[in-house]
Amino acid sequence: MENFRTLEHLKAQVTVVRWHLDAAASEHGEKKLGHLDSAALTYHGAIELLAELALTDEEHSAVTKQLGKLREHLRAAGQPV
Repeated sequence: MENFRTLEHLKAQVTVVRWHLDAAASEHGEKKLGHLDSAALTYHGAIELLAELALTDEEHSAVTKQLGKLREHLRAAGQPV
């Protein structure tokens, strides 16, 4: 499990959240909801990982900013994050 506790994995999670949000924008019904649920689940995982990692101030700030934007998109889509 240690292999997944890295900055690279955190960045990958951010990318996956973006991908699901983009995919949800082009879908309807259950597929859209599935992508939004997956985005929210991955977002929460990224938040947890961010709290566990020892990042530089610059790295932490950059990821926090990205996650803040994703949180706004998720909330706008009706996801409770």
